[in-house]
Amino acid sequence: MEELMAKYLANELSEKERADFESQLAENEVLSEEFESYLNLWHETAQTDGVSFDTNQAWTRMPNQTSPKTRVIELERKPRYTFLKIAATLLIVLTAGYFITRPGGVGSSEVSTSSTLSVLSTGQEMKEFSLPDGSVIKLNANSKVSYEKGFGTDHRSITLIGGANFDVVRNESLPFIIEAEKSEVEVLGTSFDVSAYPGKEIELNVSEGQVKFSSKVVASKTELVKAGEKAMLSEDGTELERGTVENANYAAWWTRKLIFEQTPFEQVAKDLEKTFWVKIDFSDALKGCPLNAEYENHTLKQVLDKIQISFPASDIKYTFGEENQIKIEGKPCN
Repeated sequence: MEELMAKYLANELSEKERADFESQLAENEVLSEEFESYLNLWHETAQTDGVSFDTNQAWTRMPNQTSPKTRVIELERKPRYTFLKIAATLLIVLTAGYFITRPGGVGSSEVSTSSTLSVLSTGQEMKEFSLPDGSVIKLNANSKVSYEKGFGTDHRSITLIGGANFDVVRNESLPFIIEAEKSEVEVLGTSFDVSAYPGKEIELNVSEGQVKFSSKVVASKTELVKAGEKAMLSEDGTELERGTVENANYAAWWTRKLIFEQTPFEQVAKDLEKTFWVKIDFSDALKGCPLNAEYENHTLKQVLDKIQISFPASDIKYTFGEENQIKIEGKPCN
């Protein structure tokens, strides 16, 4: 078995042999533990030899770890090197030149493809992807899209976890269908945003065309949402409401443009949280302070600096804490 593991790491297996071995890793706990021990040995050897590595290359060469069909990353054991860290551990063999980098791998974003499933995912950044049918997805941070083989020819069905903006190529004979938590979105061709993070309500904002938005829990809960409208489905999938888009900042995470028109500071904080993936705690004294401003392609620090200037009497001060925590303090505004 050690010879097989060595050949796997050295990229000396055929496609079928590699697929069979990865399948065994996913299903055989004893083998997966043995493989982890083998990787630990690689790591210790590399530390002794003082080798260098490229973590991005290691990650992009990993097999389809993000695929819902593999159970490798779902193992709950916590040895020194778990399968959540396999990608980082494989960087050891890169020093011997065994692996070839797949083009397009950037940061923690991932494009994984098996014989039956393709998975697009992001880490702490937004990334744009083109689908086989020509549709374009802007995938928000900490999000994932997956679709089965035959997308664009036999079907146009995908599964979304997280947030995304879609520009869907029109195809009247092949509807574009999105399964997102307890909701289903169906379109022929249009532009819209979907936010469907686990444990939260599902939000749909339509900028062009019209979208059919339905609950998978209650069949009667269906709305046809048109351009300029939004819809919200409760986290449990039982309540669906449709209304008018009143806050264009829902798209700021990818447009990088924030517009505030007499916007209460409480709402300003919420928009900044969604745009920059942070958590903001602020003084109650600032809660109702209205902000009139427009920011485009600004960093969060630049936005906060300009907000300070907008409320000189409030003497606003902000501090960055751990894990994207921000605290804003200030006096009541005039």
